[in-house]
Amino acid sequence: MVSIIDLGRLRIKELENEVKRFWEEKEIPRKWREWVEGSPLFSFLEGPPTANGHPHVGHLRGRIYKDAVLKFHRVKGFNVWAQGGWDEQGLPVEVEVEKKLGIKHKKEIGSKVTYEEFVKKCSELVDYYLNFWEKYATKEIGLWLDLENAYETRRAYYINHVWRFIKEAYERGLLYEGYRVLPYCPRCETALSDAEVDQGYQEKVSPSIYVKFKVVGEDDTYLIIWTTTPWTIIDNEAVAVNAEGEYCKIDVGGEFWWVAESRMEEVLRNAQIEKWRCVEKVKGEKLKGLKYVHPLLNEVPIHKEHGNAHYVITADFVSLEEGTGLVHTAPGHGPEDYEAGLQHGLPITSNVEINGVFNEKGGIFAGLYVEEASKKVISVLKEKGLLVYSGTITHKYPHCWRCHTPLIYRAGRQWFLKITAVKEDLLRELKKVRIYPNKLRARFDTWVENARDWTISRSRVWGTPLPIWKCKDNGELLVIGSIEELRKLAVNIPEGLSDEELVHRPWIDRIKIRHGKCSEWVREPFVVDVWIDSGMAWLASVNGLKNRDFWRKLYPYTFVTEGIDQTRGWFYSLLATSVIMEGKAPYKEIMMQGLVLDKHGRKMSKHLGNVVWAKEALEKYGADQLRLYILSRYPPGETFIFNPDEIKESLGKLNIIWNVFRFSKTYMDLDHFTPENYPLKEMIKHAKKEDLWILSRINTVQKEVYRYMQNYELHHYTRTLIDFFIEDVSHNYLRLVRPRVWKEEGGDKYVVYSVLYYVLKKGLQLLAPITPHFAEALWQRFIRTYESGEAESIHLSKVSEPDESLVNKELEESFTLTFSIASHVASLRNEAGIKLRWPIRKVYIALLRPDNVPRVEENAEVLKFLTNSKDVVISTALPESCTSQEYVCGETQEFKACIPRELDRELYYEALAREIIRRVQVMRNKANLNVDEFIEVGLKTEDEELREAVSNHRNYIREEVRALLIGDDCSDTLLSQEWNIEGKKVWICIGKGGKN
Repeated sequence: MVSIIDLGRLRIKELENEVKRFWEEKEIPRKWREWVEGSPLFSFLEGPPTANGHPHVGHLRGRIYKDAVLKFHRVKGFNVWAQGGWDEQGLPVEVEVEKKLGIKHKKEIGSKVTYEEFVKKCSELVDYYLNFWEKYATKEIGLWLDLENAYETRRAYYINHVWRFIKEAYERGLLYEGYRVLPYCPRCETALSDAEVDQGYQEKVSPSIYVKFKVVGEDDTYLIIWTTTPWTIIDNEAVAVNAEGEYCKIDVGGEFWWVAESRMEEVLRNAQIEKWRCVEKVKGEKLKGLKYVHPLLNEVPIHKEHGNAHYVITADFVSLEEGTGLVHTAPGHGPEDYEAGLQHGLPITSNVEINGVFNEKGGIFAGLYVEEASKKVISVLKEKGLLVYSGTITHKYPHCWRCHTPLIYRAGRQWFLKITAVKEDLLRELKKVRIYPNKLRARFDTWVENARDWTISRSRVWGTPLPIWKCKDNGELLVIGSIEELRKLAVNIPEGLSDEELVHRPWIDRIKIRHGKCSEWVREPFVVDVWIDSGMAWLASVNGLKNRDFWRKLYPYTFVTEGIDQTRGWFYSLLATSVIMEGKAPYKEIMMQGLVLDKHGRKMSKHLGNVVWAKEALEKYGADQLRLYILSRYPPGETFIFNPDEIKESLGKLNIIWNVFRFSKTYMDLDHFTPENYPLKEMIKHAKKEDLWILSRINTVQKEVYRYMQNYELHHYTRTLIDFFIEDVSHNYLRLVRPRVWKEEGGDKYVVYSVLYYVLKKGLQLLAPITPHFAEALWQRFIRTYESGEAESIHLSKVSEPDESLVNKELEESFTLTFSIASHVASLRNEAGIKLRWPIRKVYIALLRPDNVPRVEENAEVLKFLTNSKDVVISTALPESCTSQEYVCGETQEFKACIPRELDRELYYEALAREIIRRVQVMRNKANLNVDEFIEVGLKTEDEELREAVSNHRNYIREEVRALLIGDDCSDTLLSQEWNIEGKKVWICIGKGGKN
């Protein structure tokens, strides 16, 4: 395999490929999933992605969250259960296969293509997409789910669990057949659940019409109704009013219209009626029982047969703030209308078939699709003089969440789970679940509180067959709860028919059953709602009916996470099925994820062309750069505005961290450091304040990120850790200790190495869940080169717990204040035009809180170094001299600071010497010299001040650039260049000097 020892320039894509090869060759993911005896368990249940499309960055967000949580708990010492899973059946797959096969109507399955061919194509489509999900949404991002043993909802063992659930629900009296109004997709020809409807609301332009319904026995008197679905008038059976509402009988030029008082001005304005007057005003209750002539009585003759129909009823659902205040009621096409119809004994007329086409009972509208029927209804009403107004309205309307066809509501026969009977149990168990962020739990609570009985039957092909058989003789029911039970009852199973075929259509519909005295059993022609499939993952994923003892170890699962929309989808279906079967919630903790939008805040869609596909993003940025961006940018529960322009910032941060390790290894190797020879417990005895500070910081940061992970605040976890590496380690600690490691002799540098090694090792282990490839590369290049006996992979290591003995909060606070002062002094330098590398004579600090004086005084030497000053004066008040024009001053809420505006001659020469040092160091880099190589330096200049600077600080320059001598020339020149230093020209050459 390729060596992963080099710590050269960071090339993130090459590094990730190299690490992936290492993981594969050493089987690290498999070893990561192995259980360690005696370790606590963290069980994760995968929300199965639907295998019917390519993954995009919205999917990556959730899967990166999952991996960060799982890898954190593994490095913390937990056994992690991380099984993969796939949701493979149902409407999404069917719709795409239908499009590929050119199928426009359900009836074409069986004629245009056989059922066997159709099911085979569905399964093949699943396999096709699984390849992309396994590669780009799992392996490429470093997500170590067990894909070899991933659960699949299409498999026989899995379906066996769904059947068991349905049978238990039936035996508990929670499964029933009902006839009611439900939302249907006419394109997909199936009913939808409430959760599915909630996913599909879109803008729709609909007709908006006012229609006259002629009152029986009163000349020229009409009820004025409003509707946005004219086709439903074909099945109208009543008009509903608000019992407590005020209604006016309006004279409009010899005709009389009943309209709600609160709506009459808008209605009359739309109808372009200029002259009118209210001749009678009554409560809605007074209109109750008023009969009218159906406006399409002759066109739809079936209404002539309806006795108890076509009169005014009162209903609570009537609004006085829209329409006319009189609601046309079609009990066969609206849930509220249906309930009103049952209450008043109205006919439940539903002449629309499942495909949205009117049947023969629809009169002249028979054979028309609902949208076509609406147009014809408007035309007929206009011809009959019953159309008062015709316009349009743009509103949110439910569409099919999969094919985007507008839904229709119609009465039909379906199978239901009686959720209302177990709602209190669901609410009780949901209260025990921890939800993150907590502010989103109300959404879930409200959904469960308002849950209605669950429609679980679907009129489709590719899915789990509903295991309900009905006797043709007497309607007796038989619910089969397992494949084994079906095989025992079946009398004609062909030899060699596999379980995988047996539990799918069309094979199961050909099975004949013998049971009891029934002459013929017929299976109910439905498949099960796909949400039941995925909702049984808490048991079926591990074949829990067979592996009961193992399943009990995992259940209830520690952690689940998916998008916020799954409160009404997977989270809910898991809860309902688990409570019905086991009496408790199947999970302990839920992390809800917000939606992912494009950089303009728009929903990503193929139509808009703004989808960022996972494959494209990973090929462009690599995994860890993308992971760092996603994990740090937004809180998990918030909407994520995905802006590719921001991702490059992540690479800059990784580069800084990489260079911290690069710097450390360079000097540790140079001085032959090993943690074994210089153990921290010994070296800490000689530690300086900055060493004790950084040791305290890493342990404080560790406690902080533990707390953040406990609350699944992944953004805080990531930001805190990255800030620690960049600010505390790179910008502050390394800056303070560089002079100590640069020295040729002395044991003090080994204190730095020992401290730095401890800090970097622990920090790297905490970083591993965020950037797993990057952390692995550094583990191999850094940790394993010093501790060959350490874990083979960073992801197989266990981070030590926070060491409270090293935590010193007061020290941390004093350094925070010290760094704040140094930062403020840097801004004063900028104001005065004095470069940071130029020394200043004195810094005056006045602390506004007297108790801070000793804190800062203890760090006086550190502060002198950070401010690059010869002296720091610390007190509670600035001297009077600071008020003169010779000083630059500033203040914060904690302190005041003051520095001289100009340098004296001595400091100016030292500043010039430092400018020369900087140029020589640049030339050393250009010449690719190692840090331990010595050089000779040649300097030539006509400027007297530069000559004076070199003369005064020759030894200082020589030590800083590792020069054996400084002269006028170089005997063996490697590089020469002319420089401009503060307007002064100087020629510099560097030559070989050998090693010391």
